Amino acid sequence: MTARWSVGMAGIAVGTVVVLGTLLGFLGRASWVFDLVGNFRFQYLWLGVLALIALIWNRWWIPVGVVAVAVVINFLAVGPYWWGSIAEPTGPDRLTIVHLNTAAGNPETERVVDFVRTAEADVILLAEVTPALLDLLEKADLEFQPVAGTPARTPVGLLALTRDPSVTGRLTNLGVSEVPAVLLNLELGDEPIEMLGFHTSSPGREARSSARDDQLAGAGRRVAERESPMVLIGDFNATPWTGAFRDLLDTGLIDGQSGRGVAGSWPAGWGPFKIPIDHALHTPELTTTSFSFGESAGSDHRSLTVTIARAAGS
Repeated sequence: MTARWSVGMAGIAVGTVVVLGTLLGFLGRASWVFDLVGNFRFQYLWLGVLALIALIWNRWWIPVGVVAVAVVINFLAVGPYWWGSIAEPTGPDRLTIVHLNTAAGNPETERVVDFVRTAEADVILLAEVTPALLDLLEKADLEFQPVAGTPARTPVGLLALTRDPSVTGRLTNLGVSEVPAVLLNLELGDEPIEMLGFHTSSPGREARSSARDDQLAGAGRRVAERESPMVLIGDFNATPWTGAFRDLLDTGLIDGQSGRGVAGSWPAGWGPFKIPIDHALHTPELTTTSFSFGESAGSDHRSLTVTIARAAGS
């Protein structure tokens, strides 16, 4: 048994996972399990490239051809996040929004408070806010004030904070399951815009996967009812390759990450195995001048910071 053969067999094993995951991911609408499998397009891409290197070294050309097809499929799925176009901004006005799923089990709630205190943002959306964290935020000397959120004693709540005391907002809901969401009335310069912030159900079971899809569809209906440009931000519990997420983009929304490469938000600390489930989408009248994932403040999610501007020609 040579080192080359061992590397080749590892390539066969990894390549098999890549090919199966690539194909089964297309059946996401048929099964919630396959829907989960389809979340790892970026991982299938780079793992497939590694498998190809091992297989080419061994000159095993039939497996090379099979894995190469899977690599191309995933490259085409992921590619728009590298080469997608970004609309040019117009005017000097900018609005920066920060989102963080704080994680209900986060033992480092003081880090979350410090994160809010030092955030360079106009609006902050926090998900999985516990009563204990809410108490800490209320006692802290912050430049931000709450504008909308779930009731104070909600075990795992949602909270929107803003620097501008003139901002108004209200609690609403999405889908048949009526998951809480916040709807804010903001201003970009002297133009009104709306922000819909939410945290959908995690799709770890069939019922929760269906609820997540229904909640994303509910967000799409909110977009259709809008009276001004809108930003959607939060923990979608879906990647760009999830069917319900693609349906949401079909309403005309633009993914703020498109054209800026592929980066993951969860699980924080998992390096190239993270997947993007925290998102910022916007209507075509707007554009993003920056989009980045940042620190986790003890959470299992990385924070998301996005800066919004008016799109040229809107």
